Amino acid sequence: MSNRSGFSIDMTEFDKRLLLANTRVNKITKKALWEAGAALKKDADEIEPKTPHLHGNLRGDASAGPKAKGKSKVNKDHWPKMQEETLGYMIYAILVTYCAPYAERWHEAVGQNINWSESGVGPKYIEAKIARQDLRDKYYGLIAKRIKEELQRA
Repeated sequence: MSNRSGFSIDMTEFDKRLLLANTRVNKITKKALWEAGAALKKDADEIEPKTPHLHGNLRGDASAGPKAKGKSKVNKDHWPKMQEETLGYMIYAILVTYCAPYAERWHEAVGQNINWSESGVGPKYIEAKIARQDLRDKYYGLIAKRIKEELQRA
């Protein structure tokens, strides 16, 4: 007679629903990152330090959207019945790009004596937004809101 006791639970239905939720979250995350990227660009144009605009049109030149950074690592032992490609979630970032060749020069012009064409413009016009906790919370909040809305749908 064994002193071991225990039970088992059939997690098949849970695993299917988890995979579906994972797929939906990945899909909506990409869409939400477009929205958060647009908010970041808008803030870069309107909140100091603002995007410079006299030489060319940097304010209209930027694009921002999702960039896949890879897949999270998941302990396969916890999910032995699921296929490897269904495990984990994609890791994304917002990628802001400018086509204008001088965009990087203006963004990195820290400590340089530049006669900006408008008050409030200056270097680090993108990074300065990410450095602010209130704006980071805004961007993350947009993404979280879209994911929550998607998962609440039937």
